[in-house]
Amino acid sequence: MSLVNLNVMYGHLEGAGHDFARDPTGYLSIEAGIFRKHGLEVSWQHVQGTEERYRRLADGTAHISLVVGRASLQHFLSSKTTQIIGCAMNTCPYYLVAAPTITKLADLKNKAVACREGPLRNTPIAETFDKLTRLRVGADLSLQLPQGDQDAFNMLVNGKVDGAFLPRPFAFIAEEQGFKRITEWPEVVDDPLPITIETTRKLLSEREKDLATFLTAHSEGIRHFKSHRAEAIGILEKQFGHSSSLAQKTFTDYIACMDETLKVDFRQFDKLLSQIAPEMAPSAQQVASEWIMSGALRVA
Repeated sequence: MSLVNLNVMYGHLEGAGHDFARDPTGYLSIEAGIFRKHGLEVSWQHVQGTEERYRRLADGTAHISLVVGRASLQHFLSSKTTQIIGCAMNTCPYYLVAAPTITKLADLKNKAVACREGPLRNTPIAETFDKLTRLRVGADLSLQLPQGDQDAFNMLVNGKVDGAFLPRPFAFIAEEQGFKRITEWPEVVDDPLPITIETTRKLLSEREKDLATFLTAHSEGIRHFKSHRAEAIGILEKQFGHSSSLAQKTFTDYIACMDETLKVDFRQFDKLLSQIAPEMAPSAQQVASEWIMSGALRVA
């Protein structure tokens, strides 16, 4: 049987000292022969830098990019050339991680906490602190708003703040360095659509059938990854150099958030749009219809 070639690109989380891929499942799918079973010869490539990935999509040397939703939405709003064909993770709430001496929320009194500004929009962070600890943001603790998640991570590990709201990969790496997750903090700070599956409108029009086959195979691959713990952890250790503890944490608390339906949850898209372009929030339905491939959106 002749196999159809598809080149899939992903990036590493930058700045934390580890090769952490947002979607590592393709490697196990290749090893297990899942893509080949569906008639595909898939290359799962690390390509760092969103602009380089867009260049390769544009010139046709790659066909699919796995990218954080805020980057893909920003690019779409400025270019209108890309299309989301699915979403491998709709939501993955941030963890609150603190210095080793902080063991509970109340210990953050008169301390500083960092969080990227975007996730705080429409998030009741001050109300949650007040409800759980009677700590008032601005009076009993300070909230610092760095530009990015990496900046929040750096502020924490460099001792500039006592706690930070971090995406789970950054949180896991901070824990590897001795910082502590505050487990009493609820899942109210989020990063909507952390793994979108993106192509160009041109590629979608030319290879719609092949891309649909990829989605079917990738969905099976995510289910396979989730149900084969030992093999999945082996991929994380071998391919990305994770320690045993980091690989296990990634499998248990990150891979579990992956959505094998590959549908975009409209509620999460709506949250993302309100973060990226709040002035366009009233037009969310229209933006979604332009950005997300027909059939890839889950409304209810």
